[in-house]
Amino acid sequence: MSRTTRAVALVGGLFGGVVSYVLYPDPLLAATAAFVWGVAGALTYRERETWTRGSEGVSLANAVPAVLLSVVGTMGVHAGLPLPDSLRWALVALVFGAVLAAVGAGIALGRRGTAASGSTAESTGAASDGAD
Repeated sequence: MSRTTRAVALVGGLFGGVVSYVLYPDPLLAATAAFVWGVAGALTYRERETWTRGSEGVSLANAVPAVLLSVVGTMGVHAGLPLPDSLRWALVALVFGAVLAAVGAGIALGRRGTAASGSTAESTGAASDGAD
């Protein structure tokens, strides 16, 4: 992990932790939000080429997990729940950090899976070329 990635993770963690603690002063909730936002920041920065590449290889299916978790964050933790408003907004901030971290992890894992299947195909192709 590069220095810049660590710095982005630290800034993201501070952002998530401070915002969560200001909204609802619970240390465990703030620590969890700090962790989630730190991971999200690091993965987003590390996979920035994928985020900024445009529409190449992008489909609507790529957005489904983010949309699903966003609906959970905004509709699932709604005003009708018997929670203080400050706690509800802190939970929404936590869910959105988790969405960003989950999408970043999905991009990183997808890139690894694509690289692994490409190297397996190359090695299989090389083995079959020698057998002919």
